[in-house]
Amino acid sequence: MPSNSRFKVSRSNLPLMLAGAVTIVSLVIVLVVMLGSGEPEKTVTPVAVRPPPAAAPDVEKPDTDPIGDLIASLPEKGQHAAPPQEGLPVFEGEPAWKRYATATQIPEGNAMLAVVIDDVGLNNARTDDVISLPASVTLSFMPYGEDLQARVDKARTLGHEVMLHLPMQPESDKEDPGPKALLTTLPPQEMQDRVVWNMDRFTGYVGFNNHMGSKFTADQDGMGVVMREAAKRGLMFLDSRTTPHSKGTAAAARFGVPLLKRDIFIDNVATEAAVRTQLDKAVELARKRGVAIVIGHPHKATVAALKAWIPTLQDVTLVPVTALLNRPAPAPAVAQSKEN
Repeated sequence: MPSNSRFKVSRSNLPLMLAGAVTIVSLVIVLVVMLGSGEPEKTVTPVAVRPPPAAAPDVEKPDTDPIGDLIASLPEKGQHAAPPQEGLPVFEGEPAWKRYATATQIPEGNAMLAVVIDDVGLNNARTDDVISLPASVTLSFMPYGEDLQARVDKARTLGHEVMLHLPMQPESDKEDPGPKALLTTLPPQEMQDRVVWNMDRFTGYVGFNNHMGSKFTADQDGMGVVMREAAKRGLMFLDSRTTPHSKGTAAAARFGVPLLKRDIFIDNVATEAAVRTQLDKAVELARKRGVAIVIGHPHKATVAALKAWIPTLQDVTLVPVTALLNRPAPAPAVAQSKEN
């Protein structure tokens, strides 16, 4: 019995004994850790983390190249941006607008008037008609005409300056600019391929002007693709001004392409009397500003009116289009909506 009484007392004290043992062990562990670290643990105050500063915006470096915009790249954004190209757009010898230009004698004090006939090369008989005009008339050939090189060579042999009439997309879907025309919806590579195809159709031309193009010439990126290629070939650009929203001036300046602008369409009404009236307006404009540029087409009435009118010129000299490139730029003409 006494032995059983001691056992009961011992079991009743067991929880207290275990709690005391755990406390002692805990104190020993804390003491060991403090002695091992050499110093009490410091309290760390959380610090707010600031986001990194925003990157500084890119600053466009000044262009130190003496030919400036000739090597300017296309916009990084844009549907028609061409792949970046290394080096300068180059051409051998003189640029085409000088190499294929014709010499002109201009009497002292005379104003200058350039007449450009578009849409040449689509009809053999009418092409022969315009080639028979005086040599100072500039002829702009369509790239999809027949026997182009032979007819271009004939025109140049007779003294005409020759241009490429580059087909471009009009605003109206009812107007057809023709095969391989430049459209704002083309993928970049197809755009480039079409520009090259059109410009490779014949040689011997000083530059190009737009056939139709009221929609395309208003497209900054598309015109950039055209002007990049024109700069490589040393071509000049005559803006036919079929829209008041043309980006031709800015694009040409960016790539160093010589630029001229049409003043008057002479045959929106294709009768001899109407053409003659427009030509007389052009003469007055040339006398007022010193220079003027008109555009016509190979209509029978246009050819007949020109043949009768050209011999009457006195204080105004009929000149090929490149003769105007070294003259001061006149005030811009009012764009006309008719596609040509």
